[in-house]
Amino acid sequence: MLKDFKPFVPDGLLADKVVMITGASQGIGLVAAYGFARAGAKVVMTARRGDIVEDHAGKINAAGGTALGLAMDVTNEESVKSGVDKLMARFGRLDGGFNNAGRDPQEHGALHEISFEEWKAVHAVKVDGTYLCMKYEVPAMLAGGGGAIVNNGSVVSERTPSRVPAPSSSQSAITGMTRSAASAYASQGIRVNMLATGLILTPERVQGYYKGQDERMKAFAPMGRPGTAEDVAQVAAWLLSDYAAYLTGTIIPVDGGHLAGTYQPG
Repeated sequence: MLKDFKPFVPDGLLADKVVMITGASQGIGLVAAYGFARAGAKVVMTARRGDIVEDHAGKINAAGGTALGLAMDVTNEESVKSGVDKLMARFGRLDGGFNNAGRDPQEHGALHEISFEEWKAVHAVKVDGTYLCMKYEVPAMLAGGGGAIVNNGSVVSERTPSRVPAPSSSQSAITGMTRSAASAYASQGIRVNMLATGLILTPERVQGYYKGQDERMKAFAPMGRPGTAEDVAQVAAWLLSDYAAYLTGTIIPVDGGHLAGTYQPG
């Protein structure tokens, strides 16, 4: 039953809203899909690995929720267009978009040390992907009278580490796109906001990108711990809900105080 899913989003918060989530095969996107479904949303789970999101959508449906799993590559325009067309054919409207697909950097170094391939790969997912999702989400929302978009970004858009120039650049671009779209569509009933996430520790990152960095993770934020996928998803859910009705064009840090300053004990 849906009641068995972790209740980190209030029941009914997203009742009957059709919400598309990108990058929903793992991490934040996958957790968000289950949380949004429990909160009443009809979730459209998308990822390049269509078999995984289809499987999880089946589990949500079996528990009494409503979900659709779709293979989608956010770097490919036809794939994004096809995905939105399919969800519109199924549900007839789109109320929310959580543009969450991401890519951890594979190379670290100063700007001149990063390969052009790495630069392009990071920007393809975060910049092109966010743009393409909004490009097709917006018309679908306009057809239904409005909606809400949440772009999942990072604190590196503001506090830029010297050895990850591609993520810093791409996340800054999302800030600009978010504000531009918020201004353009506010009068037409579409809200667009961005999350600036700090160090978020998903199960995949424990064994991958951040493996063996326990002390660094504790010191990253004044709250003394990394964030979780639930921490991010619950803020995204609020922004997608009617309780954030007068909020658009904002960049909200979900970072445990990282951008607020460095904690110095004593």
